[in-house]
Amino acid sequence: MLSEEDKKDVIENKEKYSLDEIKAKLAVICFEKKVNFTTTENVEEVSSKEENENEVITTFTYSDDSSNLPDWVKAVKDNIDTE
Repeated sequence: MLSEEDKKDVIENKEKYSLDEIKAKLAVICFEKKVNFTTTENVEEVSSKEENENEVITTFTYSDDSSNLPDWVKAVKDNIDTE
């Protein structure tokens, strides 16, 4: 992910640096170069999560309010309910 030029200082001075110093230097270089460590599998997983987060949740409430129904519809409903 890093070019040889990016790693040159670390490679030339690896005897002088501790493991933590090497990690720190490479991490800084990666950060500055904006290296993307996401694999193809992770990209699909991340995009799937993003899609789920962007979905709009819609809910519906059904209320059986028959007060505004015509009389003949009320009669039919009453007849169906009694059978």
